[in-house]
Amino acid sequence: MQDLKEFTFKTRLLSLEPGLYIARYASLHDAERPCLISLQPTLIGKSTVDFFPGESVVRNTLAQLGDTLIIRVKNGCGTLLITEYQLQGVSLQTVDLRIDRIDTSESILRPTSGNADIGQPGARAATVALELTGHFAEGVSSVHATTLGDPARTQRLEGFRIDWPGRPAGVDLAYGCQIAGVLQPAVTTGQFLGASNKQLPITAIALALVGPRRADYRLEAWAGFAGLAPQPLLPGEECVAPANAFLTALHVSINPGVEMNACCYQSPWDGHDPHRSMCAFREEALQET
Repeated sequence: MQDLKEFTFKTRLLSLEPGLYIARYASLHDAERPCLISLQPTLIGKSTVDFFPGESVVRNTLAQLGDTLIIRVKNGCGTLLITEYQLQGVSLQTVDLRIDRIDTSESILRPTSGNADIGQPGARAATVALELTGHFAEGVSSVHATTLGDPARTQRLEGFRIDWPGRPAGVDLAYGCQIAGVLQPAVTTGQFLGASNKQLPITAIALALVGPRRADYRLEAWAGFAGLAPQPLLPGEECVAPANAFLTALHVSINPGVEMNACCYQSPWDGHDPHRSMCAFREEALQET
């Protein structure tokens, strides 16, 4: 292994509800651009976080495809410190770390004859695409769709509203953005976010589920920035556009299942605040409501 001084590192905090999780290194190994991901508990709160590493994992550090770590969180919400090490002097590798909640609810029951209806315990509802209303630049009127814009085009999305028809009690979606680099207050479903007809670009976006039942649902969303492939929007994490890029497309859906893809994130970390946790974004959103 190379000398530690040859590596550069970035850190972030991740908050997890009580439960069992499986963390997996989900990228192909690149010998010329190695990337190590270390997970450690923090001293935040009074929860207990335990790790059960797979056979190839040393010191809770994932280094290659297939490296696995089981995480147990109990006695309250737990916070992890995630550190990513990449080799200096080479282009940074895009790495996926998947953390999925292990389902222990009634949904794991095998359906039997006569109880497989959608309303019965153990049945799983389909993913729900939320309704989006967007305002585009260049004189385009409001657009209503489940997917706003086209990531392959450069038509600027200046503002949008997200509606969740039939939203269940105890959960809501909070969303915030930056307009021309200026952070805007977070809002919840049914409220407009942005600055229509002012020729100002949206340069960053963040979404998170809020409310006491947020752990029962999974957020699945992506954003398109001009000139780039669609980027996944990770719950509670701010996705920042590179220099001179702006928001052109957006899609948001909700999966009413308890599995949680908690931090399938990408690096490099350009424009990312490593100390901004999911809980922090949720708390800010709730203060605005």
